[in-house]
Amino acid sequence: MGNINSNLVISASIDNYLSEIEGFKYKKSLGSALFLKTICCKHAEGHVVVKIYIKTSPDINLKSYIKELEAQKQLLNEIPNAYPFQQIIQTEKAGYLIRQYFPNNLYDRISTRPFLNTIEKKWISYQLLKGLSEAHKKGVFHGDIKTENIMVTSWNWVYLSDFAGYKPTYLPEDNPEWFSFFFDSSARRTCYIAPERFYASNNFLFQPENTKDGKLTAEMDIFSLGCVIAELFLEGSSIFSFSQLLRYRDNKYDPNLELEKIHDIHIRSLIKDMIQLNPEDRKSADYYLEHWKGTAFPTYFYDFLHHYIHFYRFIGI
Repeated sequence: MGNINSNLVISASIDNYLSEIEGFKYKKSLGSALFLKTICCKHAEGHVVVKIYIKTSPDINLKSYIKELEAQKQLLNEIPNAYPFQQIIQTEKAGYLIRQYFPNNLYDRISTRPFLNTIEKKWISYQLLKGLSEAHKKGVFHGDIKTENIMVTSWNWVYLSDFAGYKPTYLPEDNPEWFSFFFDSSARRTCYIAPERFYASNNFLFQPENTKDGKLTAEMDIFSLGCVIAELFLEGSSIFSFSQLLRYRDNKYDPNLELEKIHDIHIRSLIKDMIQLNPEDRKSADYYLEHWKGTAFPTYFYDFLHHYIHFYRFIGI
């Protein structure tokens, strides 16, 4: 799924591909992603998001990816703050990832009135750590956590969505087109990919496909979520662009100057710990939930609120 052919993705007729799967009617395009063409469709059960991977050759077989995504679906369906793809389809011409459509993601919500207050931001951050903790316990890693991949309901219940284990784990630092193609779906140039995921292409001693089997790690997700929480508390300002993140990796950029704008010292401390340069210095999502209980996050999030809202959301009251 990693073959780069952006011209084909952009110019392809969406209707030509939707005709392969029954019951979906094109409504509008979502974003400007190059790797997967993302659209909103009408369906008998409501509006859905369809991500389309257009095959560059009929010989491409997505069976292994589909098997992994189906397994993830079963695991993530049990997690209140995660939303996996509900249908995964392969045809001769394309692969399709389908999930429910949500009107707002976190990036949209941050700039939408009424603006989020401090306790709402903490509640959203708590849910994200809770969802990530439960996903990691099941061995599922996200790989592309950013505000655009976090769905927010009208009552501020959040879902980690669009899990992206099928995207490359490691990226060449000297070819930003790779980052743009796979991860910069909004063209904002923000970069929340963990710094250890970038490598110098002239470093012959580094073989990304052999580093921890080329798989995602919990520490990579923790870094990305720390960046998201920072953006949430900075009213939509990001702490890393692509170039800033590479400079941060080389100890030539300090995001702490931006983080000092966050008034809550506990949230600020949490973020700083989550985005530490050395992945071994980052803790688990479980650790952050427990360590900042009663400081960054009120105890009633743990003892009452999360269970209460999940229960009544589940039974539809």
